[in-house]
Amino acid sequence: MPEQRRAERRRVERRVARPRLSTTREAVINAAKKFPLHGPLPNWTAIVEGRELPARAVLIKAAKVAQNNPTDSGEAAVVLSDLGFEVRFKGATIPSEDLPD
Repeated sequence: MPEQRRAERRRVERRVARPRLSTTREAVINAAKKFPLHGPLPNWTAIVEGRELPARAVLIKAAKVAQNNPTDSGEAAVVLSDLGFEVRFKGATIPSEDLPD
């Protein structure tokens, strides 16, 4: 049990230590206009201008950071939801209060 608590604490510390990407709603919309779709969609997606796009990829492009940025798809979904976009997990719409922290 104590080992599980330490593991949970490490996960929280990593999440807090990792800077959250910042961008604007307009930057996401502009990135989405030029976003090419290749292959199947990942688990986390966002609806931008009527298109369902990979949440992490569109956020990375909008924030203009490197592809190897440590932001994961769940975190990208939270940022996009905070900007007012509809976020989906495996095709189901997720309310903002149910998104990961």
